[in-house]
Amino acid sequence: MSAEVTSPAFVSRGLSASEKEICSAMARGQEPSASSVEGMQTRGRKRLLEQTAESEHKRPARRPAPAVRRQRKCSLQLSLFVRWHSPMGKTKVMRLQLRSVGSVEALQGISKNLVTRAFPDYERPDYLTSADFFKFTPTEQFMSLPGDIARTEFRLVASYNGWEYTVLERELGAHRDPSRKMLVTVIEFESTAMMIGQLGVRVSLIAYPVVSIKKAFLEDIEHQLKTNPDFKGIL
Repeated sequence: MSAEVTSPAFVSRGLSASEKEICSAMARGQEPSASSVEGMQTRGRKRLLEQTAESEHKRPARRPAPAVRRQRKCSLQLSLFVRWHSPMGKTKVMRLQLRSVGSVEALQGISKNLVTRAFPDYERPDYLTSADFFKFTPTEQFMSLPGDIARTEFRLVASYNGWEYTVLERELGAHRDPSRKMLVTVIEFESTAMMIGQLGVRVSLIAYPVVSIKKAFLEDIEHQLKTNPDFKGIL
């Protein structure tokens, strides 16, 4: 109770007997009895508990927050075969195991740094941001370039029940895949200079940080693998 005490008559209106006794003692400059104070504190706690219980009773029931809807990931195991053709007619083939990522923001390490620098948020193409594409990233984040590359070919392979199926073949270049079934992000860069004696040597590197595959196409492939025993992929 917070009030300026001027006289027993002023503070006695609407108070209980023990509260009147306390106020009268305070007005006379005396200490109130311990029993009066204890009784007032007990009733104060009781009123506080009653008010708390009433407010809890009136408080609307908490509802669980809606579950965050996560983008579905592809359940297939995919590999990307990369074939480089040199101007001299030589070829080199590499197999990159692909790992599914929910979005470009989920990339890690060098892959994330390369994409962030090459494609700022406001300049990213739709195949890096749209939910119409599944996103994958190779487990091998970069490779050294053997020299000049005249042509690059990609082959997408799906593994299912111990068998491998070639499901897509194409060459590098957006014009090579007008249906946009698979779009591969290619970034070439150089390593930090390594000092050999007094010479600084740089190594040319290449990375395929994001492989975007059209969702409708890949879902159809997955359906064919699971339901069509005659499906053989691209022979």
